[in-house]
Amino acid sequence: MVGVGAHPVEWSLAGGIRVRSTGCAQGDLAGAGPAVEARRAAVVNLPWTLLTQVHGARVVIVDEPGAASGEPADAAVTTVRGAALAVLTADCAPVALASPQGILGVVHAGWRGLRAGVVEAAVTAMRRLGATRVEAVVGPCVHPCCYSFGQEDLDSVARRLGPQVRAVDRQGRPALDLPAGVRAALHSAGATFLGEAGICTGCSEWHWSARAAGDTRRQATVVWRP
Repeated sequence: MVGVGAHPVEWSLAGGIRVRSTGCAQGDLAGAGPAVEARRAAVVNLPWTLLTQVHGARVVIVDEPGAASGEPADAAVTTVRGAALAVLTADCAPVALASPQGILGVVHAGWRGLRAGVVEAAVTAMRRLGATRVEAVVGPCVHPCCYSFGQEDLDSVARRLGPQVRAVDRQGRPALDLPAGVRAALHSAGATFLGEAGICTGCSEWHWSARAAGDTRRQATVVWRP
């Protein structure tokens, strides 16, 4: 992993697949218009597939660069070289997936999507396309220190993913450990977890956070095979 502070976080994964997670320094990557398109091109200058994220478990198959943009889903996978799969986040966990065969995927994993099985669904979709081993990294997301959580919802996530998702925030209140939930889902799917950015969006001065600051701006995590 490379990238700290104002610089994007980057990984090189199996199959020649690359991952880049942005922050505030790369600008707001949500919305539309020439300025947004220019910022996206500065991050990865390929056609982006950006989903309409709905906190569910639907996965789309991208069959050409830029295809399936706007589809209501929270994960995308592809075998296509030159397709840039992206998710926008401001606390949810962006998960990048790669395989030695060059099959790649990206997941927008909030707590509802985790509970619905979006990570497992994306890994399964990659295997159906021919992936053998699937490896994963997790970009910047909110950590339990900044993620107090209602007890009923926390119980429902723990029933799905295990007690390791239970934590406490800075004030000692019940909290969700979102990275632990992603790791549990990856383990359940039989994927190999390689690492994470280790950045809490609620704490970081370099990242947008809906929960900590009410941001409507978004950073991006983009996965592609050049």
